[in-house]
Amino acid sequence: MVRHSPSTRPAASSTQTDDFGRQAKPDSINLDAFVSHIYLPHVRLRKRSWRVDERIARQHLSPTFGARELADIQRHEVEDWLHGLSSGGLAPATCNRILAVFKTICSLAAMRGLLPAGQSPCAGVSSFKIHTQRERYLTQDEAQRLMRALEKSDRSEAFAIRLLLLTGARKSEILKARWEHVRMDLHLLVVPLSKSGRPRHILLSDAALEVLRSMPRTPGNPWLFPGHAPGKPLSDLYLFWNRLRQELGLADVRIHDLRHTFASFLVNAGHSLYEAQKMLGHGDPRTTMRYAHLGQALLLAAAETVSGFFIPSGRGGEIQSFFRLPAARTSLWERTHPTAQEMGTAHGTARL
Repeated sequence: MVRHSPSTRPAASSTQTDDFGRQAKPDSINLDAFVSHIYLPHVRLRKRSWRVDERIARQHLSPTFGARELADIQRHEVEDWLHGLSSGGLAPATCNRILAVFKTICSLAAMRGLLPAGQSPCAGVSSFKIHTQRERYLTQDEAQRLMRALEKSDRSEAFAIRLLLLTGARKSEILKARWEHVRMDLHLLVVPLSKSGRPRHILLSDAALEVLRSMPRTPGNPWLFPGHAPGKPLSDLYLFWNRLRQELGLADVRIHDLRHTFASFLVNAGHSLYEAQKMLGHGDPRTTMRYAHLGQALLLAAAETVSGFFIPSGRGGEIQSFFRLPAARTSLWERTHPTAQEMGTAHGTARL
């Protein structure tokens, strides 16, 4: 590695002053060149989702600012551009993600001396406020109608969506799954590197295993869902999903809502938020807290159970169990909790 002395260091890595002691404009580079030659090589080593940054820069930054020198882009131009994205139909959350990438690019440019300190064109540009967190869960009837429609299709996308419904996994975890990571004997799909940066184990119910057994396998292809490009997995489900949801009257349901649906069924069946956190692979329990309100009926039933001990038998007759073990407990759950049914019957309570 060549080491530069202060006198030979590239001009782009330092700032200079003019004859009056004012900070001079550093060597300039346009946005496209900076992203291609500096930003992407930098972020590729530090961010697993660097391809998202590349796509955002190509689709949303380059058309407006690609040929512009970074130091010449003005704050008001960035604000106008951001509002243009919004008025063009992009959701506020999407606009915020695009702006965040632009800010990261400018921060790196400042670190490399390509922008004067404190003069990022994104400085002071505020993100859009997200007023409410969108929540959409399938009802049991909707989920069953969806599953019946999927079972009639032999498309790879249909098998993938069935697994999403039955496991609560992320779309990327299913589409990038390999046969070598399926452990049918242990009811597990192993994700070597999850979103949290650690290995994750997705539990496979009997129904999920049945889906896997019914799927066609391509000799020599490691992917559960081979893509159209040789050696690549299936990249997306949108075209198939969009047509299917329109046919079923579920136009407002996104693929990720299937994960929310899995969580809602889990919590409403009486399972704890801790169990939901582990099954969904949330690294931070605060992420799982969005489902806390779904278990309110179960908590109320638990409170009624305790109240029963204070009510004289003459007023309410014999104390009755208000909180039974949910019928949704599967045989797999019963095998791993052999005394649960006995305890639930004896005490009229179940573990929250």
